[in-house]
Amino acid sequence: MKHAPVLLIHHGDTPLGEAVAQLACEHYRVAISGDDAFAGNQLCAQLHAQGREAMFLETRRGQSQDHRRNVDRILRRWQQLDVVINLPRHISVGPFEATSAGQWESHIQSQLMDTVHLCQSSLTALRHQHGGRILNVFVEYGLLPAPMTACQSAMGAAIKALSNSLYAELHDSGIKVSAVAIPLLAECSDHIEASDPLSAARFRRRASHTAARLDEVSRAIVAAIQCDGSLQITTPEIRNQWRQKRWFRRRWEDAIRRLGTRYRAR
Repeated sequence: MKHAPVLLIHHGDTPLGEAVAQLACEHYRVAISGDDAFAGNQLCAQLHAQGREAMFLETRRGQSQDHRRNVDRILRRWQQLDVVINLPRHISVGPFEATSAGQWESHIQSQLMDTVHLCQSSLTALRHQHGGRILNVFVEYGLLPAPMTACQSAMGAAIKALSNSLYAELHDSGIKVSAVAIPLLAECSDHIEASDPLSAARFRRRASHTAARLDEVSRAIVAAIQCDGSLQITTPEIRNQWRQKRWFRRRWEDAIRRLGTRYRAR
């Protein structure tokens, strides 16, 4: 593994991050960043026990300097950085009017701006190497907005648009940037931030009934490293809904109106 490429997984201290790291460590030296030092160091210990190279880097919410420091630490240790995967840490759900201005600002900083800061910090290293890969992963609501997800849909859509713009801007430089849409997973339901208990219960129930599995989604994310496209969709269910929205818009809008009526009965 001495000359293997280096992969940075931001929010690698989540269940999805652990699954991605376990798959990627066969071909990459892995850096895990996140705000849960216990989970991150525990994952690194597991990888070390398997004979893999890994390190944990603590990153506080909304602290851009942490990303710059972490990239510098990776370069000092391994002299390169080849792939960056930015995973979602949490999602926000609840009625639009129940989401305060402070919550909007918090999510802008912890999701959108966190992605911006990570991309900026990584680009310096990737430009120096004349190539590399950035995957910005977002929950499906950024692609398929749903009732009670206004804040989360806005964050995901912004991350998708940012990634698409960087894809076009940087592609000829050898740096490939893609957005990756994933479903709401049961394993990640502990990180749902809801404005009220009913919204939390609804979306946790929805997560528990999803057809997608953690191993399926993690494999799709790792496979996306080799794909050259501005948008990668990880599951057939999201892909089918995306086609409905694009080609049968009226049918899709009817479906989300019915869902909105059920969630917000008058």
